[in-house]
Amino acid sequence: MQSYYQMTALEKWTEDLYQRLNVQQPSQISIEYISERLNIWIHYLDVRSKSIEASAGMYSMFIDSRLPPGLQRLEFLHELCHLLRHAGNHTLMPEQFTQSQEDESERFILYAAMPYSMISARTLPELREDAVQYIASTFQVPAELAMQRIDQIQRRVFQGQLMAVMERNEDRNLIHRHIR
Repeated sequence: MQSYYQMTALEKWTEDLYQRLNVQQPSQISIEYISERLNIWIHYLDVRSKSIEASAGMYSMFIDSRLPPGLQRLEFLHELCHLLRHAGNHTLMPEQFTQSQEDESERFILYAAMPYSMISARTLPELREDAVQYIASTFQVPAELAMQRIDQIQRRVFQGQLMAVMERNEDRNLIHRHIR
């Protein structure tokens, strides 16, 4: 599986971030662990989650206290992407641009909550349903999110295999042309 998997730029960026923060285990993918390493002040309030950069390098994040802890962590990851990748005042930006940033933040949740490096270091159950439950339990995410990540990984592995076959065929065609 690993040899054919290709990370996206955002996924590679996320893996690099975790390497810099020394996030090596699923238990370290927590609000406390990550916010402490990035010096983000966390405030739990009865408001919709959002993040702000008060001044250069000074971050605060407001997490909706009405949500259960598991969803608070996913909200944290979503807002973390905004903090680290989406600078500026979003109220003046075109809707398409802000939607693009929201989409990226949603993809970031998959990579940050269930990093490929940690998934690939484990032996997953053969049956898809069992693998989904294993990922959901190991990474403390909803089963639906675990299923999205597993499906995404399987698509990328298949795409990598397809690309490898196409490259081999191109190489064969090139060799045959030179032989004739």
